[in-house]
Amino acid sequence: MDIHRQNGLSRGTAPRRQFMAVQALKAVLGAVLSGGYIALIGRPGPLELIAMAGLIAPLILTLVAFTKVKIEALEQVSLVLFAALIGYLVALTGGVHSPLLVWFALVPAEAALAGERPAVLRATAAAALSLAVVVVLGALQLLPGSRLALPAWEIYAVSILIAIVHAGLVAAAAQDRQRTADAAAAAGAAMYRFLADNAMDLITRHSSDGRIAYASPSALALLGMAPESLVGLAPSALCHADDLKAMQVAFMDAAYFGRPASAEVRMKKAGGSYVWAEIRCRPAPHPDGLGSDIVAVTRDISERKAYERQLIEARDLAEEANRAKSRFLANMSHELRTPLNAIIGFSEVMMQEMFGSLGTPRYVEYSGLIHESGNHLLELINGILDMSKIEAGKFELSEEVFDLSAVAEASVRFIKLAAERSGVALKTAVSPPAGFIFADKRAVKQILVNLLSNGVKFTPKGGEVTIFAGLDAKGIEIAVTDTGVGIPEKDLLRLGQPFEQVEGEHVKKKEGTGLGLSLVKALTAMHGGEAVIESTLGIGTTVRVRLPYAAVGENGERVQPEDGKIVPFRAA
Repeated sequence: MDIHRQNGLSRGTAPRRQFMAVQALKAVLGAVLSGGYIALIGRPGPLELIAMAGLIAPLILTLVAFTKVKIEALEQVSLVLFAALIGYLVALTGGVHSPLLVWFALVPAEAALAGERPAVLRATAAAALSLAVVVVLGALQLLPGSRLALPAWEIYAVSILIAIVHAGLVAAAAQDRQRTADAAAAAGAAMYRFLADNAMDLITRHSSDGRIAYASPSALALLGMAPESLVGLAPSALCHADDLKAMQVAFMDAAYFGRPASAEVRMKKAGGSYVWAEIRCRPAPHPDGLGSDIVAVTRDISERKAYERQLIEARDLAEEANRAKSRFLANMSHELRTPLNAIIGFSEVMMQEMFGSLGTPRYVEYSGLIHESGNHLLELINGILDMSKIEAGKFELSEEVFDLSAVAEASVRFIKLAAERSGVALKTAVSPPAGFIFADKRAVKQILVNLLSNGVKFTPKGGEVTIFAGLDAKGIEIAVTDTGVGIPEKDLLRLGQPFEQVEGEHVKKKEGTGLGLSLVKALTAMHGGEAVIESTLGIGTTVRVRLPYAAVGENGERVQPEDGKIVPFRAA
């Protein structure tokens, strides 16, 4: 339970208990007076019975105080009823000559228990109004005759004695209430002092011009200065010159605009060095409502600043490395592709013996190996370059309407030789609604070639790899299914990341860069779609590529999918 809640309980429970005690004593005193009146005067009349009921009425307020009715409302009702009761008793006992006239002074005295000036003023006004009513009724001779034997000094003495006792009870209750309030204030002050003295952050109080009026002991740990030495200093004496404006803006917001503010500045330490600190300040209004000071909490953020510098340096290094990679890839594109194209071209000429026989059949075989190796190396380089372009956001789509069936057949022809060598059959099944699609033709062909190539690699002899394509409510779906060895479940999550390949007892490592699936996922994402891998060991693997914005209607226009959760974008 925090200090605010403790103070709230003490302020709410103690006054209620005091109110109940005073009202109970008033009811007891009223009952005694009523009994004494009956004993001395005799049987009361109707008017006297009303007065006696009023004397013991505080007992009802005591019972109501057990409910959740606000104590302030009960106090006001009690004061008004008390003033009215005294006026009624005075009217019954002789008006301005009544021995009870002195009881009017008890009304504002009891109001002092409320602890607020407005309550005392209202009680005084109620007592004065009640007295004025008695005076007016007396002047008009409308008051009933008093049954008291007047004048009698005994009656006056008893009346004053009762007033003294009542005033004593009120004074004791007021002192008890004041002691409770003082104790709560002292406990709160001690708690706040304890927190300020033991807080690791520096707590300061500033005047409206920013000068320090109080500094917590944490000043010694943060700045190496005694708290007393900071009193009276302006922000310029502690803040680095380059950060002074930021601190002044924060203090201006708190002091003149009445809103919390913060600033990150360098604070001067005792030895002349500086420490990075975060200052959070907020206005602290004066109790009289005239102006406000500033309360600031200053925290050492040197470690955070050092970490931020490390992040900035790491970012700069990463950007420089990325630029170096881009330059390297650009050079590699030129330096490697050019000789590779020559190697592939000349080896193809030699394979076909375009300028005559090579003389020995083994030369033709070697030329075929050179041609195959050159194409394989060029394929690897192209994959790396394409992945780098996608990651750099420089791979742009060129979307158009094209025949998906034709692209699927072309992709199959591209992989046909490798499939025949492995003894794997290639099939296509493109439904008529998916015959024409709107997408990047080259990207879709690359997706199909990569998936077919992976399927052929990991499908044993006698198996088959099939391309399925269809249209549903969610768009175009292309699925490449093989009857290969499958992929372990634990490897499915990392597949699709650049340079990742599956290895293990079920799958032998194959040649390649591990970029095939990552390129498929990236190119699919650039079309606003997604690629999902489904696999079972010993049964096969299916990669589903969904292109939600590639469907084309009979009129040649793009068809929006019913499920619009996927938003198209142009960079992976």
